[in-house]
Amino acid sequence: MIALPMHPAATEIDTSQPCKPSLRLSGLHLERRGITLLRDLDLELRPGEILVVTGASGTGKTTLLKAIAGIAPVSAGKIDHDPRIGYVFQEPRLLPWYTAHRNVALMAADEVTGWFDADEWLDRVGLADAKNLYPAQLSGGMRQRVSMARAMVTHPRLLLVDEPFASLDRALADELRTHLLALVHAGSIATAWVTHDSRDAAIGDHCLHLLGHDGAWTLG
Repeated sequence: MIALPMHPAATEIDTSQPCKPSLRLSGLHLERRGITLLRDLDLELRPGEILVVTGASGTGKTTLLKAIAGIAPVSAGKIDHDPRIGYVFQEPRLLPWYTAHRNVALMAADEVTGWFDADEWLDRVGLADAKNLYPAQLSGGMRQRVSMARAMVTHPRLLLVDEPFASLDRALADELRTHLLALVHAGSIATAWVTHDSRDAAIGDHCLHLLGHDGAWTLG
């Protein structure tokens, strides 16, 4: 069993301030190798809202997340977002020479308390007893839990999720999806969630579908 979050205060929103968008896309245009992936997208995502991004392979879903994170170029338009971003990749992308604990602590929002924050988040994802293991000693599901903890230890106000459970068996994928959603809801974290799984469409407040021709899209 994975322990559900018990301390949401770490990611609480200051409700005394106006609720500003955690993410705003204005006239966004994305291209890859001369092919238009996305054209003139305007979108706002507020704290606690989940945007599900769907579309066939190669339509630009991962490119969109990378552009939001600042690791893929934008052809035109503007991206504004809260600087506190967490990213759960398709693959765990853990440093093999560091333990699970060190992989998480390296990304901590606070360098002073990072060691303790890593303990807390590994406990929340059910890996308190595995924190001193190296990635090669962990199962695929355990590595993805470390990836989840690493994203959450940044205390994100915007979370990018790129099909992290696609390679896991259905039962484990469902368990980890449910747990990640619990973390998102507990912290009211704006989330952009890329998926091929039709079951994930139900988790979103909005659904952006990339059509795959001339940058066309639908938003519901």
